[in-house]
Amino acid sequence: MRKILVINPIITDYFNDMTKNYLEKIKSPDVKIEVVNIKVGPSSIETFYDEAFALPGILKTVDEYKAECDAIVINCFADPAVNAARELTDIPVVGPAEASMMIALMLGHKFGVISTFRNSGPWIELQARNMGIEQRLAGAIGIDIPVLELGSDLKKTARYLIDAARNLINSKGAEVIVLGCTGMAPVARIVKEELEVPVVEPMATAFKLAELMISLKLIHSKTGIYMEPNKDKIK
Repeated sequence: MRKILVINPIITDYFNDMTKNYLEKIKSPDVKIEVVNIKVGPSSIETFYDEAFALPGILKTVDEYKAECDAIVINCFADPAVNAARELTDIPVVGPAEASMMIALMLGHKFGVISTFRNSGPWIELQARNMGIEQRLAGAIGIDIPVLELGSDLKKTARYLIDAARNLINSKGAEVIVLGCTGMAPVARIVKEELEVPVVEPMATAFKLAELMISLKLIHSKTGIYMEPNKDKIK
């Protein structure tokens, strides 16, 4: 039995049950899921400030659980602490943004991303630039619903997402839509049914990619960008 740890990088267990129930429906039979949240940090990640305060809690959780799991998913589209976690472990660590945008590249020439709030557009542009795929990003926009309210009214969330997606498709030429928040998972099916293009849901994508990396026995290279951290430097 393989085990994948899913870290919700927020201090509340608000998403834990949803995450576990959602992923249980798509996991492979030989995979066990554990979902945890951090103990110190933000209640949601919607700004760089929020993200910064989540990083120590994420790394502490990775260090605590790494010996008892086969892969880790850091369940936030900001991909917080993903690179640092890869240095801290010898197992695959997957971030939803990187995973879903890379999958989107195989589904169409241009993809669009929808997240929350106005700052998410430029933030996602920075992520795409860091991955070297900014020319394939048709556009990135945010809907005016906070992360912790995405599940409060699923019909409203779906309507906002569908309208934003059609804008990216019709005005920006997006051939694939990526949902830019793992908290959008409960409405992904509704959005997929309404759109004529592929819709990539990042939580499922990151999780299934983690499963694939386990089955192919792939781990991150430590010969270049990733180095073994010296914990004695941290006081």
